[in-house]
Amino acid sequence: MVAKVEVDTKGIKNRLKSYKSFKAISEYIWNGFDAGASQILVDFSFDEDVGNINSLSISDNGSGIDFSLLKDKFKPVLKSEKKDLLSSNSSSLLHGKNGLGRLTFYHFSANAIWTTTYKKGNTYQEYSIKVDSDTLDDYNESSPINSPSSTSKTVVTFHGFDAKFSKLYFESHVIKFLKKEFCWFLELNNSLGFSIIINGVPLDYDALVGERDFKEICISDYKFNINYIRWKSAPNNQPSRYVFTSSTGLTKHFQTTKFNRKGDSFHHSLTIQSDYFDNFIVGKQNGTQDHFNTSATDEEFKELIRELDSFVRGKRTPLLHQFAKELVEDYEKNGIFPTFNSSDKYQVLKAQDLKSTVQSLYEIEPAIFKELNKTQKKTFVGFLNLILDGGELENLFKILESVIDIDSAQREQFAKQLNVTKLGNIIESIDLIVDRKRSVEDLNKLVFDNSLYAKEVPHLQNKMEKCYWLLGEHLRLVTAAEPKFQEALDRYSYLLRGEKPEETSKELVEGEHKLKEMDLFLTTRTIYNDKIENIVVELKHPTNVKLGKKEIDQVFNYYHQIKSTDGFNTNQESWKFYLIGNRYDGSEFIEEQIDNLKHFGEKYLAYRGKYDVYVVLWEELFTDFEIKHNFLLDKLSIQRDNLIEDEELLLADDFANVERSSDQASEVTLDKMT
Repeated sequence: MVAKVEVDTKGIKNRLKSYKSFKAISEYIWNGFDAGASQILVDFSFDEDVGNINSLSISDNGSGIDFSLLKDKFKPVLKSEKKDLLSSNSSSLLHGKNGLGRLTFYHFSANAIWTTTYKKGNTYQEYSIKVDSDTLDDYNESSPINSPSSTSKTVVTFHGFDAKFSKLYFESHVIKFLKKEFCWFLELNNSLGFSIIINGVPLDYDALVGERDFKEICISDYKFNINYIRWKSAPNNQPSRYVFTSSTGLTKHFQTTKFNRKGDSFHHSLTIQSDYFDNFIVGKQNGTQDHFNTSATDEEFKELIRELDSFVRGKRTPLLHQFAKELVEDYEKNGIFPTFNSSDKYQVLKAQDLKSTVQSLYEIEPAIFKELNKTQKKTFVGFLNLILDGGELENLFKILESVIDIDSAQREQFAKQLNVTKLGNIIESIDLIVDRKRSVEDLNKLVFDNSLYAKEVPHLQNKMEKCYWLLGEHLRLVTAAEPKFQEALDRYSYLLRGEKPEETSKELVEGEHKLKEMDLFLTTRTIYNDKIENIVVELKHPTNVKLGKKEIDQVFNYYHQIKSTDGFNTNQESWKFYLIGNRYDGSEFIEEQIDNLKHFGEKYLAYRGKYDVYVVLWEELFTDFEIKHNFLLDKLSIQRDNLIEDEELLLADDFANVERSSDQASEVTLDKMT
C-alpha cells in the first residue's frame, strides 16, 4: 500500500537543507528518546580498505509506532505531536520540533527503513516503513504481523551511503557532535540508566565535563539532592538550567538558571531530586492551596531557588575571575589597551588601574565584552580610561545601568572592586600623589615666591621638564634644555620610527627659525586612530615677562618652522603649542583671542588653524592639576594640608633640582640613540 504525505520532496528538502549528516543522525536518536527509550544502539560497519560506511542502524527500546497512529506520525510532516506536547506540558524535556526530522537521512543515504514493534493489547505487533530520498513525499508500509518479541522497539536502517559519509567522518564529526548534543540529557537521566551505545561502546562525554559537585539542602521537612555539573563548552542549543526530578528520577519541572547565557563561558546544569517533586505542579489553580501537591509558588520552592542561585554564584565567581584575567591578557597581547609610558610611575599605576577595572567589569557583566571587534574593543577601553582618568565613576554607573541590569548587590560589589582597583596598592598611590603634590608645590614656589629669585632656564624650565605630566599624563618628553630644531627632529624620528641619523638619509631642517630653541617638546601616540599628538611649550619668566602679542608671535615662529619641515608633518601628526606665563601685559590682545574662540569649547584656545595654539597662566595650570588629582585624594581620605609636609626654607637652586619619585622625565637623548 502506498500513501501520500502532504509536502512534496522539493519542499521537504528545502525545509531540511540546513541539516548536516551529524545533525541528521542525532534526530533519529532523539526520536528514540522521545518515544520513551532508555537505550539507543548505533551500529555501523565500514569497508576496511577505503573506510566507506556500508551499513548503519539506529535502534531503541522505546514504545514503537502504533500502526493506527502511522498516518499521524508520517503524514503531517510540517508539525509534530511532540511539539504539541511541548506547548501543553511545561515539565517536558521532549526534543522533537517537527515531523520532518525523520526524513533527514537523504543527506547521507539513499533510503531509510523503519522496523517497529509495539504492544497491542496483550500481544506485540511489528511492521516496516520505507522512504526513498528521491521520493520523500511517499512512504511504503507493510501490514502489521504478530511479533515473537516481548518488548517494543524501533530499528531504523539506512542504505546507499554518500561517499563522503565515511568512517573518518563518522568518528571525527558525528560522534563529536553527539557528545555535545546528548551530554546534558544523559547526565540528567543517569540515575535512570539512559545510554547511547555506539558499536558496543557507551558514548563517553567526560572530556566535556569541567567540574562535578554534589550538595544536599534541607528546607522544612524536605531534603533536596543537588547534582551540579559545569561544561567546558556549551552543549548544543541547551541553556544552563535547573531540572527538578521526583524521588524516582522523573523530570517534573525545569527552568533556566539566573546565570544562563551571561556572555561568559560558564555553562552548567543542575539536577535537583526530591520527593517534594513527586506531586509537583507549576502553579496553584484558582489561587487555592492544595495540601496534596507542591507548587512553584510555595515558599519552600522559592527558598530552594534562592539557595540554588547562591550555590551557583559561588561556583561562577572564581571562574569569572579566571576568565577576566584571560581577557585582560588577550587584550594586552592584541594591543587593545592604550600605550602608557612605562618610565612614568603614575602612568604605570594608571595602566594597572585600567586593566583591573576591565577585569572587574567583566566579572560583573561579561556580556559587555562579547562579540566586539578590535576597533570596538579599543574604543570601549578608551572610554573607560577617560572616565577613570576624570574620576567620574558615578557616570560610569549611569552608563552601565542604562544598558545592562545591575542590581544593588552587583553595584555595591562593582563599586567596591573599583575602589580596590583604584587604590590597589595603597602605599604606592599615596606616595605618588604626595610626590606629585610636592613637585607642584616646588614649581608653585618658583613661580610665585619672588624672594627665591628664580630664573627662567636654570630654575623654572628645569623643574617643568620634570613635571611635564602637568600637560598630559600620556605624553613623553622628546626634547628639553632648548635643543635646536635639527636635534629635535633627529630625536623625534628615533622615538617614533626608531630611525637613527646615521642609519637614514637625514632630513636637514631649513627656514629662518631653524635655530630657534623650544623650551619643551612632548609627544604621544593616541589609541583611537593611531595619531601622533605633539606639544610644544614656551615658558615665560613669571616676574619679568608678561604675555602679549610679542610672546605669542614667538610661539608662531615655532609654529611656522614645524609647518615647513616635512619630517614633522605626515598624515599622522597633530600639533599643539602652549604659551605659559604668570600674567597678561594689559593689552587684552591674548584675552580677546581666547574669548573669540570660546565657542569651540576648549579652555585656553587662542588660535585655531592647521595647528592649535593655547595660552595658559601658571595659576590655571595649578588649578587644573588640583581638580584632576583631587578625586584620588578624596578616595584616600587625605586632606591636602596633610599631604604637603612643611618644607625648610630652600633656595631656588634647591627647588629646581630636588628629585621627587614622580619627576621621572623620559627624555629621548642622542646618547640613548647611539
